[in-house]
Amino acid sequence: MERKTASNKYYEIILDWFKQQLMSGELKEGDVIPSERELAARFGVSRVPVREALRILEYIGIVSNEPDGLKVQKVDVHFLNPKANFASEITIETLEKLFEVRIFLESAAAYYAARRRTDEDIALMRESIRRMADTLDSDSRNSEQMIQASHDFHFHVIAAAKNFVLDNIYRNLYELLEVSKQHTLNPLQVSETSLLEHEAILYKIESGNAEEASKYMKYHLSTAIKKLTSPDEINSLE
Repeated sequence: MERKTASNKYYEIILDWFKQQLMSGELKEGDVIPSERELAARFGVSRVPVREALRILEYIGIVSNEPDGLKVQKVDVHFLNPKANFASEITIETLEKLFEVRIFLESAAAYYAARRRTDEDIALMRESIRRMADTLDSDSRNSEQMIQASHDFHFHVIAAAKNFVLDNIYRNLYELLEVSKQHTLNPLQVSETSLLEHEAILYKIESGNAEEASKYMKYHLSTAIKKLTSPDEINSLE
């Protein structure tokens, strides 16, 4: 079992292992990489961070999904630089494209959630917001708790739309959406405004105002991507 480093995200540890394997020649172009189960056992983790790592590797072109499994592709030389960070290859452009998809899906979800939500849906969304508020009020501002509470809110909106096709599409995007939140949701930068945006979306859904719920969700996500692509934020990712 590989040694885990508490200060790193598990998927980053797995990505670092892949980089070392490529640099040493243990993994070469055309090689089939270990399965999710094998990698999870190697690192002593669940399959979730393994999927996150594999999705990043596939997205930046290091591996591709072939009929006989995930295979190593021809790797650009800059990926083999010891200072290269595969996780950082989720570029600003990639995140912008992800947010385009999120805006499309989640604004539609908010619209239908306002028309189809149940009391249980509202209670779940309200609980997520309460957890976000508690984290903001906390001195520690635990990043994992903030990320999870925010994700749960958005996931509850999707569920409240009562559209199994939309739900399945969103679930399939889960790993990349989680990776994007690592870049876009910093508890030290989350303001009361961000929390109020979540509360406004909930209010419009609860009141049954579908058009306004969709508009508020679009505004919320558009604001997030603008913050992400601001010069200060870009410099912080470099």
